[in-house]
Amino acid sequence: MVLADHLTDDEQLTTNFRLSEFRCPCCGDVIRAAALRLAQRLQPIRDQYGPIHIWSGFRCPKQNMRVKGATFSQHLVGLAADIVCSTDHDRFELVKLLLEHDFKRIGIAANYIHADIGTHTGPVIWTYYQSR
Repeated sequence: MVLADHLTDDEQLTTNFRLSEFRCPCCGDVIRAAALRLAQRLQPIRDQYGPIHIWSGFRCPKQNMRVKGATFSQHLVGLAADIVCSTDHDRFELVKLLLEHDFKRIGIAANYIHADIGTHTGPVIWTYYQSR
């Protein structure tokens, strides 16, 4: 069973998202069907928010270990994106839109917002900040 497609093309998935934005930076693999689902869910947010830069989409196990990702990260199955976001106002606007568009798994970091469409757990918002 092939889990990821290693392709050289840069297919347009939606009006504003290309397949290349969701590829693993270490090996170039991507799960096309998952990337398409995620891009379709993110497109209405992009329409309202403005340009969105995907910092991390699909991750192979090696890349997930390299970035210290969760053992069962939705990045491993292509259903998660980390979106670059560095100001308090932008974080608020992006999280608000994600919630309005029925994203139920959101992680908030200092320089990105994690959004995934995994269904293995209920609704949750978490932070990547360390406690003091």
